[in-house]
Amino acid sequence: MVVPWRTCLIFVAVQWTFRATSTAVNCPTNCTCDCAGYPACSSLTVDCLQAQPDIDRESFTKQLDSLLCSNLTYGRLSSLTIVDTPLSYVPRSVCRLTTLTQLRLYRNRLARLPDNCISNLTALTLLTASRNYITRLQDGLFDGLRNLVTLYVDDNRISSIGLRVFNSSSMLTGLGDVRLDGNRLTTLEPWPYFVGVKANRSHRAHINLSNNRISKFTNMMEWRPTCSMKQTYLHLGLSNNSIKHVSDIVYGWNLSFTTLMCLLVQSWQSMPSSHIIFTNNYLNCDCVDFSLYRAVFEFRGINNLDKTYCGKPGSLYGTRVTSVPLDQFVCELTERCPFRCRCVHRPANATLHVYCSNINLTALPLEVPALPKSYTKYKLDFSNNPLLRRLEHRDYFVNTSILDVSNCGIEAVDNWKDVLSVKNVYLHGNRLTFLPRSVASLNVTTERVTLYKNPWRCSCEDRWMTNWLSSASQRVMSAEAVSCQLPTRLRGKRILEISDSEFCHDPVSEARSRAVVYTCLSVAGVAGVLLSVGLVVYRLRVRLYTNWKLHPFDRDECLGEDMEYDVFFCCSSEDHDPDGRTVVETMEANGYRVCYHYRDFMPGLIVDNILASVTLSKRTVCLLTCSFIRRFVHVFYCQWLPITRVSVLRLQKLIHVCYIFCSRPRLKYYCMLYCILLYFMSVCNLTTICRSPTPHFWVCAPRGL
Repeated sequence: MVVPWRTCLIFVAVQWTFRATSTAVNCPTNCTCDCAGYPACSSLTVDCLQAQPDIDRESFTKQLDSLLCSNLTYGRLSSLTIVDTPLSYVPRSVCRLTTLTQLRLYRNRLARLPDNCISNLTALTLLTASRNYITRLQDGLFDGLRNLVTLYVDDNRISSIGLRVFNSSSMLTGLGDVRLDGNRLTTLEPWPYFVGVKANRSHRAHINLSNNRISKFTNMMEWRPTCSMKQTYLHLGLSNNSIKHVSDIVYGWNLSFTTLMCLLVQSWQSMPSSHIIFTNNYLNCDCVDFSLYRAVFEFRGINNLDKTYCGKPGSLYGTRVTSVPLDQFVCELTERCPFRCRCVHRPANATLHVYCSNINLTALPLEVPALPKSYTKYKLDFSNNPLLRRLEHRDYFVNTSILDVSNCGIEAVDNWKDVLSVKNVYLHGNRLTFLPRSVASLNVTTERVTLYKNPWRCSCEDRWMTNWLSSASQRVMSAEAVSCQLPTRLRGKRILEISDSEFCHDPVSEARSRAVVYTCLSVAGVAGVLLSVGLVVYRLRVRLYTNWKLHPFDRDECLGEDMEYDVFFCCSSEDHDPDGRTVVETMEANGYRVCYHYRDFMPGLIVDNILASVTLSKRTVCLLTCSFIRRFVHVFYCQWLPITRVSVLRLQKLIHVCYIFCSRPRLKYYCMLYCILLYFMSVCNLTTICRSPTPHFWVCAPRGL
């Protein structure tokens, strides 16, 4: 049967009119709706791009609810796209579309995805909510979406993700593609593992977290990774974030190196099962990630750090990480670093450098930063500190590989054993003068030590240094430059060239010693001669004074006083003839005016005469004999001594006592007592002219005046 073409044209026009009428009635005002499928609408697109400013939000939401609840869509839609609308929240009508497999909500104004809504759409395989204003993904949002494969929530304002959104309890068993790029995340929990663990080597999961602000990796969800867990197959994009250290992932997620290898590498020969991309991150190029950098340099197939740059230090800013030499990855340490020093950890050569050169140190620092690794050694630079006078023991010497104290002012080393156990020691340019002999017996483990440019002493006790330097020449650098400063005869001479005899034999010193000995002997001889002459002169002084008429002690203590006599001579009347008379005559023959009691005393009390005679005489001479003591002892104790003491103290007279030997013990005792009392009572200056009568007694008596 042939149908007329006009009839066919009319039928098509009626069908198009019916469809356009049905969609136009329910589509929100000023928006366009595209419904695919007839008579049931299985795919619906609502687009309000052309008239968005003129759309009322509440009216639009009501109209959209009406559209989604109509018989045309409800229970039939498998794909829903709402784009470029003023929608600020997801209508409840969407939550009832359980037949949806694809839900696209991009370029709207959504601030939040509702609870207990999307989790009802268990048939979903794709969910897109890109370019909205979503700030958070809360727990339970996607629970039970086992069929969900693709989730795009990029270009929003998401700053936090619930701890249970992506973990195993959410049952997102099919999720393999997640886009969260272009948000405001600052921290990242280890949830990517739970996404990647459901993938396999041929179909890795993809998570894009680029263009966020991630700088920290945390583990608030308390993930405890072990080697017994399944491997993860993941491509994790972290480009254009604020990551400073790649190792922050390891430390932040409580991963050990062993566990990391278990989760990422199936075998040592195979490539890693997961890849993390750090493109356009400006890392801190220090020692923290040194192990990773070394692995990248050794295994050129690892490209995780391609197009990753250095942000710090300033000298390396903008440099590609993969082009920085390994020895440039260092860490500046401040904790326990000595004042005005610079402490740097250099993992490339496993050293911790302490730079304290030329800062006017007066003593070695008591502490330095702790070693980050057990195999790391200190490199200590204390050079060019002229005020450093003593190299004291420090506990950190035991872990030191290089000790540089060159060009300082070191004069002494407290413990040579500690110093010579350091691998490299630089002591040149100091003020060391000697090495203790004990150094020769030490078990020296140092590989290199410098001792030149020190003012070494080369005495006889240091002669062992020649053999020691010769035997240790492979350890002592520039041993031929170690030279003597003292003594002057060896100054500038190399110690290796000095023999034992040169150390100990000093011709100049020996000649000097001989000269000193000869001089001392000569001086001793002259002194002996002079002493002998003086002794002879002293023993013969009376004869010499008499023969040569010398009066070395002749002085007048009474200048300016009116004295009638030069001397008052006192003796016993029994001694008048011949002793007393002889003395008086001798003194008068020498020109002295003598007051003699025998002839010059006036009638009256004898005590008054004695006092007058002492007062008017320059000196007083007593001739002590047995007769004098016997007759005048009573007068002496009772009368004459007190009176004389008062007079003599007043006149400061000098009394000479001529003591003639007395054989009677008792009288001798009184005579000595008399002399002692006169001396200790300060009656006079006591002078003994003669102790016993001699042929020269009467001559020495006047000389004593």
